[in-house]
Amino acid sequence: MAQITAINDDDDLDAALERIGELLRFFEEDTPEAAELDALSKLVREYEAIHYPIGPPSAAGYIQGRMDALGLTEEDLIPAIGSWEVVAEVLAGRREVTPEMAAALYELLGIEVRDLLPAAAATPSAGRV
Repeated sequence: MAQITAINDDDDLDAALERIGELLRFFEEDTPEAAELDALSKLVREYEAIHYPIGPPSAAGYIQGRMDALGLTEEDLIPAIGSWEVVAEVLAGRREVTPEMAAALYELLGIEVRDLLPAAAATPSAGRV
């Protein structure tokens, strides 16, 4: 098992990723190398979370992900979103999801409305104190 050190910069990250690749080629559970792989993986995740954060997906990303998971096509979205052209524009990110679309997509795909309308999630509901 190699000595594990902190990941302080991208060169350290590259070295850690290279070592992870080596460890994965000959992986066996319950070995010192498996423990090293686990430790290096945690260090890489922490470094990348700080230096290369990934934001939440766009509405189109949420929709496409659920479509893929459910085995649906763009045509399956027409009843929820509207015409073929509107579906294409929403999936391309050229058109925002309306509240009506979000409600219909929740029924069809199970995606929370707040994930499709991020501005609505940040705005308190009317009448709430």
